[in-house]
Amino acid sequence: MPPPDSRKLTCTACQHENEIERVYCHNCGEKLDRSLLPKADITKPSEDKAKVARKVKKMMDPNRFNWWLNFKTLLLVEFLAVFVAVGYLIVQAPPFVVPLSKEKMPDIEVGELWSEMLRQKPTVFITFKEFDVNYFLSKTMKGGGGKSEGTFAHFEPGLVTVATQRSVLGLSICNSASFTPARDGVKWKADVSRFAIGRLTVPVVLAKLIGLNSATLGAFAQTFDKDIQRLDRLEKIESGEGSISFTTKPQQ
Repeated sequence: MPPPDSRKLTCTACQHENEIERVYCHNCGEKLDRSLLPKADITKPSEDKAKVARKVKKMMDPNRFNWWLNFKTLLLVEFLAVFVAVGYLIVQAPPFVVPLSKEKMPDIEVGELWSEMLRQKPTVFITFKEFDVNYFLSKTMKGGGGKSEGTFAHFEPGLVTVATQRSVLGLSICNSASFTPARDGVKWKADVSRFAIGRLTVPVVLAKLIGLNSATLGAFAQTFDKDIQRLDRLEKIESGEGSISFTTKPQQ
């Protein structure tokens, strides 16, 4: 809406200032001489029109909201990238989870030696290689919560990692837990320091909350249930590079 015209038409008879639309003086009634009407400022409307035109052009500009669209697109791309990366890590098995060679046989029978070690009264020291342990596990252990594809153990200095691999919705998923064997009085416990789904590390608290600990360690506990009751026989458990050693306490 254009602003009101502020010009005035002065009466020649009484000098009263009248609105420009009047024909006769509002004060004395004398006919007004419209030839004395001040000229309109024609620059301002043109300036106003130019300002309005600029506003309209800006409002109609199709690129006006490009920054917001670009920002949303960036967020979407970031989300998809994270989703794909997480999915990729989940379906990737840890490096130590590999099929056992069918041609290679174990050097020792882990199951028999393990049980025999816990029955002996004198002190016994024995070392199991990682391959021999995994060969034994492949013959005796079954995972839960899906079609079992294998169970594995991996040994590093001071750290034991156990993993269960199973088929879930047609995908091979591997859960793993890393722990340090630690004494709890006369008993031993697994001091868990890391959980993972595939190669995706999961916080320990969250892993316990969603049951990863029972899904991973539970299968081992069930298999060795009778022997776990006798772990107090062990004096030392030492995990090394690719092997694990046990030392028993002498019994009367």
